[in-house]
Parts: sequence; structure tokens; C-alpha cells
Amino acid sequence: MFSGFLRILSCSLAGYLDAVEHKIVSGEEKEEYIHVAYEKAQYLKQFVETLFEWVKLDSKEQVFYFEQCDINELTRSIIAGWVPILESYHFEYEIDIPEKEYVACIDPNAYTRILNNLLQNAVSHSEGDKVILRIAEDDIQARITVSDNGRGILPEDLPHIFERMYQADQSRSAQGNGLGLSITQELVAAHQGTIIADSAPGSGAIFTVILPKVL
Repeated sequence: MFSGFLRILSCSLAGYLDAVEHKIVSGEEKEEYIHVAYEKAQYLKQFVETLFEWVKLDSKEQVFYFEQCDINELTRSIIAGWVPILESYHFEYEIDIPEKEYVACIDPNAYTRILNNLLQNAVSHSEGDKVILRIAEDDIQARITVSDNGRGILPEDLPHIFERMYQADQSRSAQGNGLGLSITQELVAAHQGTIIADSAPGSGAIFTVILPKVL
């Protein structure tokens, strides 16, 4: 599956570069070909890096550095970096994070990747214009939800969205590689947590990450 995808992408990239190298195109068309080739090269680089990350997770070779952290403070720090990104994409946002400290045993880098993947998924694939991040906590666990107001996920796609290389309807997979949510699930599982997706067409999607509290 991966080899076929990479072969198609690399052949497409080579085709554009070959046209430039052999002067089949010139002028503005040449510049456009170079631009497209650059974008394809960047996408290929990102895909290979993401694939390498997924392989390490799947083979249990990923090394985690767990520590007791205030999950609320860490989440506020992560979302602060997303505010200018959301605004640049003209996304409204609503953030609801408790002020009190809530300690969980997490790998800060892995937790950051979990939130980044879910927020990126909403911005890139939902076709919505609003993201809501909420944290609800009790004596046992924290529930982190990231929701959007986009087109939602079809019922037949919902059970499969965490599978590797699975891409749902084109409205949510326009620029995806089918690995982001699979990686997210693996990272959540490494924290002894669970992730749940809920959606209906036309009503957006809700992703809920449940992580245990340090008792």
C-alpha cells in the first residue's frame, strides 16, 4: 500500500521535473511546473517523515519520556501556538480549560502531537470555520475534546478513520495521507488512554481523548 502510493507520487514529481529539464515547458508555465514540483517534494518529505513515525510506533520502537504534568497548563501552552494559525485560516475558536491544576502522567511531546494532529485535522479537512477545545475532568480521568462545525464524517467511514492509510470522503481527506489519526490513536494508547470519534454528516466531528489521572 505504502510503496504504491510513494511510487505514484514520485513518478508525478519526476514528470514535472523531467518537463522542466528537457525544456518541454518555458516561461510562466515552467515556473508553474517548478512550483508544483516543489509542493510535491515537500509533501513527499512530510509523508516519509510521518510514515517513519508511524512505523516506529507500530513496531513499539518509539521511546516515550513520561512525567507528571499539569495537563491544563500544557494544553493552554499548546493552544496558544494555534491561535494565530486558526485566525490565519479564518477559524473561530472556543477554548474551555479548567483553571485548577490536573496532574497526569504524560509525555509532553507526544501529547503535543496528539493535539496538533486533531487540530490540524479540523483545519485541513473539516471544511468548517470553528474549532472547540474543551477539557472536563473528574477524580479518575480527563476528557479532552476537539470538535469542529464542518461537514462531518459519513457513518460508513466512522468505524475506520483510525486505520492506517484510510481516507474518508474527499471533503475531509483533500490533503491527507491517512496516517495522522492512526498515529494519534497509537500515541493515546501509549498513555493508557482511549480516543473516540463521533460525527454525523452536516454536524461536524468530535474527537474525545480520555487520559487517566495520576492517583
